[in-house]
Amino acid sequence: MSNNRYGGVDSYAAFFIAYKARTLIRMPMFSRDDLEDLEQDMLLYYLLSMPDFDPQKGDKRSFIKTVVNRKALMLVRDAEREKRWTGAQNFSLSFQIGDEDDGNTLADMITGESSIWGDVFFAQSQIVAEQNMDIDKILSEMPDDLRQTYNLLTEYSVSEAAELLGIPRTTMSSRLKKLKKYIEGKMG
Repeated sequence: MSNNRYGGVDSYAAFFIAYKARTLIRMPMFSRDDLEDLEQDMLLYYLLSMPDFDPQKGDKRSFIKTVVNRKALMLVRDAEREKRWTGAQNFSLSFQIGDEDDGNTLADMITGESSIWGDVFFAQSQIVAEQNMDIDKILSEMPDDLRQTYNLLTEYSVSEAAELLGIPRTTMSSRLKKLKKYIEGKMG
């Protein structure tokens, strides 16, 4: 049960925010411990959005639902982004490796034979180049609708791609199945 208080807030907004927060904690990326934080995030977003409400353009309840649902989607998207984060960080080539006494830098470590400038990397880059040529060949022979599906799904999820095209998610999933079958046929 949440300890948040909604004094001075529209009662429907308070109800819908609490409802949406309880819905979100059922998702795998959130826990019961996140309930109050989710409520507070959605409440703050609602309060900051209220000056944009124009009764001439629509119903207040519809506005509240839209604002709260939009913030809920943002919270889910941000939580999924955190899960996808690989932990990769940028470092300067002058970054010290190991003990400070030996003076080795990152640049010293990557100039060896197995580094990105050595022969091992060249062999790997050759394989990658050949794979890219194979992909380009398959794409050039691919029907337009499958190529469009491929291009969208390299950048977006199935749901996002469906939304961009204005089609149901199930239709995009069917296109993905056709694309997989086509590629498997070309590789087989």
